[in-house]
Amino acid sequence: MASRERLFELWMLYCTKKDPDYLKLWLDNFVSSYEQFLDVDFEKLPTRVDDMPPGISLLPDNILQVLRIQLLQCVQKMADGLEEEQQALSILLVKFFIILCRNLSNVEEIGTCSYINHVITMTTLYIQQLKSKKKEKEMADQTSIEEFVIHALAFCESLYDPYRNWRHRISGYVHCRLHVCKGAGPQDGCLRDIFLFPH
Repeated sequence: MASRERLFELWMLYCTKKDPDYLKLWLDNFVSSYEQFLDVDFEKLPTRVDDMPPGISLLPDNILQVLRIQLLQCVQKMADGLEEEQQALSILLVKFFIILCRNLSNVEEIGTCSYINHVITMTTLYIQQLKSKKKEKEMADQTSIEEFVIHALAFCESLYDPYRNWRHRISGYVHCRLHVCKGAGPQDGCLRDIFLFPH
């Protein structure tokens, strides 16, 4: 797990030298620090983590703009086919956005930006590549493409179903909203979402 000092150091190195390798190192360290929030196994119930990823305000000032440009460059290079290094970067970027969206206060800001559009464009192109390669029977190692698609689905889930109700429902849980405060109303923040097993 990377310390905040290490993340800050890598970010400052990237800002001063404008070397994309430092940005990749920063992303890799950030993602590995908060990996427990990725939770991309759709076969299992979502895992509950007591901690929370940082809010956007705690990240470096222009990080979202820098990452938007990186993601856009990956989209633009996809027509020619992404190199292995760029595929790894695109997966890191999507993991970063999933982690950010696991903090519910970040969802709205991430959702209003163009990240999801770029991720969906890349996912569509990847799926088309997979389909055409299956037809041509030249399926080499496609794990990085499959990994990107799975993480893109998790990013969509984190934006459009941040409480993961759908995943709970397909696992047999029933969603209930309870009023748990005596004498107070829903406006006082006393509603609680819980999931119960069906009888």
